[in-house]
Amino acid sequence: MNKKEAKVEKFIKKQLNNTNTMNLSLLPIDDNNYILFGKYAITKENSFYLLHDDYTDRKRTFSHLKTAVTWCVFNEKRKISECKLIEQIDFKLSSLEIDIAQKTKVLNSLKDEAYKFVYISKIEEDNIKKKILLKQLNKFINMSKDWQTKKFNDAKSKDKR
Repeated sequence: MNKKEAKVEKFIKKQLNNTNTMNLSLLPIDDNNYILFGKYAITKENSFYLLHDDYTDRKRTFSHLKTAVTWCVFNEKRKISECKLIEQIDFKLSSLEIDIAQKTKVLNSLKDEAYKFVYISKIEEDNIKKKILLKQLNKFINMSKDWQTKKFNDAKSKDKR
């Protein structure tokens, strides 16, 4: 290992041992595993993300990495009711996506125009519900981004002092 590599390795180890850095970081371990804030492990299994935390043995399942990360940020801020709501919204979105896919499959196999109209209406209704849920979820995602950006900027300004 040359001097530059040794210096970089030393810097990375120092940063990983720094509590402030761990409180701000999402560390990808590989394509399917992440560590967040040094206490949450997120693992991709099939098409879902399993979340494990250091405090409980409970595993949470999310449909998207972004949602799992958002849940972790809210949990770090001790926003328990919002965490429950994020989980519920994610579950409802997953269910709606499955419903839409199934109804679309049935729609494509129908010959009768009257039945097609019924299924088109059902799919449209599900799409409206999905948009509403996505809007709610995006509010949480944006709040967590804002909190993390502020936290990162505060830590950055402390480092400059």
